[in-house]
Amino acid sequence: MQFEQKMNIKHTFILLVLTTFTYGQESALFDRSFHYRTDDNKSKNKREYIVKDSLIEIKDFKNNRLYRTAEFYGFKDLKNLDEFIWYNSNRQYDKSPDLKLTNRKGIVKYLNKDGKTTSELLYIEDKTKFIQLWNKDKSYLINGTGKFERNYVKNNEKQVRIFKDSIETEGYIVRELKKDTIYYITDTKSYPKTGLKRFYKDLASRINYPKFSKYIGMDKKIKIEFVVDENGNLTDFVPINKKSLNFEKKAIKQLKKMPKWIPATINGKRVKTRFRIPLTFKH
Repeated sequence: MQFEQKMNIKHTFILLVLTTFTYGQESALFDRSFHYRTDDNKSKNKREYIVKDSLIEIKDFKNNRLYRTAEFYGFKDLKNLDEFIWYNSNRQYDKSPDLKLTNRKGIVKYLNKDGKTTSELLYIEDKTKFIQLWNKDKSYLINGTGKFERNYVKNNEKQVRIFKDSIETEGYIVRELKKDTIYYITDTKSYPKTGLKRFYKDLASRINYPKFSKYIGMDKKIKIEFVVDENGNLTDFVPINKKSLNFEKKAIKQLKKMPKWIPATINGKRVKTRFRIPLTFKH
């Protein structure tokens, strides 16, 4: 799709906003990744919905800060919209069998802590297209084409993203300390040999609920990030949540014992990728 066509879609959304009427407003609390709704009233992650006929506007607040806004067309079921946003923003391998994609579209904006837009995207069914990216008021794409680089001093990492015709064609992270590269745009994905569902089931069966947490009746959701190397080994485990009550240590200990995965490939060559898994401990 040409850039002019994408901009016409954007203008169509704006026109719809001006010509429809509001008949519903709702909000829901979410987990940290905005995948699942939660009834935890202490959650700092909230999604607000404003329904305008066939168009739905959302505002996502993460840690009580507005970090994403969007306008979506073609949805009537808000939970299906939630899954659509999750699938397109995270590019997960296993999409929900209930997810409806046909004729679903959206314009999405991400904002930094100062309220400035850092990226503007189009979600068109199962495709993500980039209208523009910014960093410190500098725009990187011309008609959807360009290169974006960012240095992460804390981790000694450099992120490189290459775009052509509004599609991210290359994406990788150079790790200065380890002198290697981790790719997140690949031809084939890293994947458990038995499939993700079986992998999660096997992992859950290996992890015992921490005794102290069980005693006080605590549920806990955590996320672990790791690297799948060229040989399918799981390495470089990092807990995304704050460490607490030994949950993360137990999960990482068992992850280290899990079977090798099928590594990701680019042009037939095996490469390193990162993967992030959510885990829930229930008392």
